[in-house]
Amino acid sequence: MIEVSSSDWATAKRDDSTNVLRVLLAEDTQISAEAMKAMGRRLAVDMDTVSNGLEAIDKVEEAEAEGRPYCLMLVDVMMPVLDGIETTKRLRELGYNAEKLPIVAVTAATSMDEIRSYRASGMQAFLSKPVSLKDLRAVFEAWGHSAEERPFPVHLDALKELQRLFAKRTEHTSATIAAALANGDVTDEKIFEIRSLLHQIAGTAASFGDPGLSKAARRHEERLVNFPRDKATLRRLLEDAGKSLDNRKLSA
Repeated sequence: MIEVSSSDWATAKRDDSTNVLRVLLAEDTQISAEAMKAMGRRLAVDMDTVSNGLEAIDKVEEAEAEGRPYCLMLVDVMMPVLDGIETTKRLRELGYNAEKLPIVAVTAATSMDEIRSYRASGMQAFLSKPVSLKDLRAVFEAWGHSAEERPFPVHLDALKELQRLFAKRTEHTSATIAAALANGDVTDEKIFEIRSLLHQIAGTAASFGDPGLSKAARRHEERLVNFPRDKATLRRLLEDAGKSLDNRKLSA
């Protein structure tokens, strides 16, 4: 985790030693959401989850109307329907300022230009994917959470299920790339779909012991951001991405 502004962190701290946060997590990848919820349970944080920005806005307004507002929002930058940056902008326009609802980006995209865009949208800080327990704790403590950690029993069945979902996600991404190449489907919509899948792998692979795959997925995602219009070059980029995924599966 890297701070966007040290002054934001300083002013975020509270004096209430018994404060327990109510947190909203907007994350479209089930694997990442489940991992974050598990860490939240360990840190004794009340965490709700939604899968896109529109759901997040509805949830924030619903909580406000019920008199149980969220103290902090964690938002994945790249989500379907409404991404994290646009979600933040809309919440700020609705009157949820930084004091009322601090928003922290959760992302694998951490270049300086990307960090500036998070700041410009109204976010206060960001967490780098894969999110560690240490960094998540630091964010919660910065916004006043100080409850004692709960025991954290390891549920092997739950862990195996997350590993299964991750393997399935990787296989689906590889198959989607292969199908696009076989069918000559290099439309904007298809490239965006593949980018989204690679983004999800980039944010979760390291959590399952494969930081190399995380870096490779991130690299291929970046190459497809401003993708070339000539089909030959685009096919080569897709082929490279597919090979990276297939090679990681063979070495697993």
